[in-house]
This record gives sequence, C-alpha cells and structure tokens, in this order.
Amino acid sequence: MTLSPKQMAQVNKAQGARKNALRNLYARQNAVNSAKGQGRQQPQQQTQRQRLAPRQRQGLLPPVPRGLAWAFDGFDKRHLPLDEVTAPYTTTNFMGVMEFASSTSINQVVVVCPRTMNRQESHVGPLTDFIAMRYNAVEYIDGDIPVLETLRSPIIGEPHQDPTAHKFSSVRARLHNMSVRVSCTGTNTGLYPPGSVYIGTVPMIETGNASTASEESLTIKTAWADDSIAVGYIRPISAASLQERPVTVHAAIAENVAYKAWKDFGIPPLTTSLGQIGFATALEPILIYIPKAGSGDTVVNYRIEVGQQWCSRHPNDIIVRSTQKQHKPTTPSEWHRAVSAVKDIGEHILNRAGGAAADAVSAAVQQGVANFMRPPQPYAMVPQDVPFID
Repeated sequence: MTLSPKQMAQVNKAQGARKNALRNLYARQNAVNSAKGQGRQQPQQQTQRQRLAPRQRQGLLPPVPRGLAWAFDGFDKRHLPLDEVTAPYTTTNFMGVMEFASSTSINQVVVVCPRTMNRQESHVGPLTDFIAMRYNAVEYIDGDIPVLETLRSPIIGEPHQDPTAHKFSSVRARLHNMSVRVSCTGTNTGLYPPGSVYIGTVPMIETGNASTASEESLTIKTAWADDSIAVGYIRPISAASLQERPVTVHAAIAENVAYKAWKDFGIPPLTTSLGQIGFATALEPILIYIPKAGSGDTVVNYRIEVGQQWCSRHPNDIIVRSTQKQHKPTTPSEWHRAVSAVKDIGEHILNRAGGAAADAVSAAVQQGVANFMRPPQPYAMVPQDVPFID
C-alpha cells in the first residue's frame, strides 16, 4: 500500500524499529480507509442499477404521449392547464352516476355531453348543467325527443327547474375533462349477463328540428348508434366482460375554440323538451348504445359513472372564489402531446379490441400510465391487473 507524502515524512523522522512499525501502521490505516470508501460507493451504484434495470429489462416504460393521458382523465384530480395564460380560476372534480337496466323490448342510447340552452345554430350558449341523458332509441329526432333519464352536474349546485321561466347562474366555467366508466352489475335473476353494449366517442351529434336527421325523419338508433357503429366510432363490449372489468373512455377535444371558451349557465324551464336542447361542441360526446337483451323477467343492470373536471370562476361566492389561483400555462409541445395521448388510448381501445378484449386493452394502457407517470391516487380508473400492451 503506497503511503502519502505526510505519512512518508513521519516514517523518515522515526528511528530504528519504530520506522518499520510506523510504516506498517499507516499501511493498515490506508487499507481500512480504502475498503470503507468502496463500501460507501458500491451500495449507491448497486441501488441505482436495481432501480433502473428492472423497468428497462421488462420494457414497461410507456411512450411519453401515453404517459400524459391523465391530462384528459375526468376522474383524475390533477390539472394540466391550457397552453395560454388566463385569469385565475379554480378546478373541481365531480362524479355523477346513472344506473339503469337493459330492456327486452327497446334499444337505449346514453349520450354523455354538456348541453346548451339553445341550438348551436342560433346561439352558442349558455351551458346547462345537464351532463348525460338516456333515450329510447326508437324515438325520432325532432324538436320534442322524450328523455328516459337525465344526469346533472353539481357545478352550479343543481338548482330546481322553474315550471315556466329560465333560471341563470353567475358561475362562469368551462369543462376541461370528461370521462365515462361503464360497468355491468349483473342481472336481477343472478344469471349470466347476456348481450353487449357499444361504447366510444363521436366527433359530434345533432339534434332538434335544425338537423339532417330531423329532415330525413331518422330515429335515434339510426342517426346516433348505427351510423357511429358503421364508421367504427363505437365498438361492442360484452356485458359479461364489463362485469369482470369496467371500461373507461376519455373525451378528446372536438373544437379548440369552443373548448377554450368560458360560458355562463342557464337552466331551461320544466316546459322545455330536454331532448331538443343542443349538444356542446367543445369535447367529443361519449356514446353508449345498449341493445335490447334478456328474456322474460331477466334484465341486465348497468352503471355509468361520469367523471368531470371543471374550471370555474365564482364572482358571488367568497369561499369558492378564495380557491381561485393563477395557473402556469403548459408548454405548447407538452400540451399537444397530451392531446395526442388521449386519442392514443382511444385508438387502442377501439382498433385493437373487439368484444370482450376491449377491457383488457383499456386496463393495460392505464396500467402503464398509473405505474410510471403518477403517484398513487384514490380513484381506480380501470382494472390494473393486465400487463401493459405496446
């Protein structure tokens, strides 16, 4: 073991047997210090290899665009601001639930999308708090479509509808994210659930008298369901697979200008036919088509959960207004990657999955996102027991 200059100087000063003893002492000290130094560095290097190697070896790191899919997940409380500077606002996540049963005699359609108080052709607002509606698919598209069930968002407190007059809110908001989780809760008789449902997003839907479907006297099934199935916007998933693993679908941006626009809120009176109010065009409507299924007294029960993230401003509520803050804009490159990511997941669900396989693909994509791009969350988007599929 080589001695340092200072140690050699001390050895040279020593005399007789003390010279050898001092040289041996310094040599032992140097050996001990060298071993300690290697011991401190080795665990750090080993820990780093242990941390990186398994993920690289298994190939589980997803591409960057898919890793940003949480940005349009309505169940995820994280918020990815726009790529532009805006005034302060607050973000709030809500979840609404609609439960219903299949029918042995009628086909049903659920459209998840905010509604406007007036037709888009004549006026672009205000928004209503109606976020989803269920229809009998045999009805014709006209100015008075009956609605089987509605789901409202609590963004303005879910006020009661006035019998004859419009009601308005001072809240001004925009819907940032919208997602739907579809699951089957079994049959009322405990039998194996028959049938399938069609799930997906569509670029736009028209309703009311000022639409081609109304001019041609088309039914909801023909205009909304059949046409979307024909072009592959919505795909079938069996009720049995939805009972095992629910499927989550995220809405992508449909129209950029409408998506970034802030809107007032209004509530139509009870005398208004809710089936004629227009669909907001900012985000893609999420469509669920439930063909008739079952026989006798057997029906299939479904649950639809609607996750929403709203950006809002509250001029007259001091408590909520105090939560408003300035959000740093997202860089344009990251924003565009996030916009592409939600389309990536949608394409995986629709193009790589048919029938019972769709839930596995959805779970696999979300598994990669959940494991590597986010901390643990209290929300379970989709089942996470299937390996990531690249």
